[in-house]
Amino acid sequence: MKKALGAVALLIACTAVVLSAGIASAAPPIGQLCPDFDTGHLSANDQTSYTITAPEGQVIVAVCVKAGSAQQGNGAQITYFDPGVTSVTLQHESGKQISHYSVLYDDKKDPPCDPKVEKCDDPDPEK
Repeated sequence: MKKALGAVALLIACTAVVLSAGIASAAPPIGQLCPDFDTGHLSANDQTSYTITAPEGQVIVAVCVKAGSAQQGNGAQITYFDPGVTSVTLQHESGKQISHYSVLYDDKKDPPCDPKVEKCDDPDPEK
């Protein structure tokens, strides 16, 4: 019985560590640099807003914008897009100049077919 309780306690402790690590990595702490994502750190030439467009066949699913410093209460700010977007204008919530940004892309997916609106291709014409 003691072994079973010990195993359960160990499982709970390991789960807590994994979950807390996942939560901590969701957004960088204030003052930290943006994650590299797919682009690495790119310059916005110290502009306060900057428009980016996804490469052909891809969509933007997340962006990180870094402006200001931890001493000013600013830092890296991540925004997620679901569904992904083809273009977005970057701005930091502080209104400060963007020191760098990074972008996460995904493959562009066609929207599902709605047979009420259009004729859909049968994915398996043998049936």
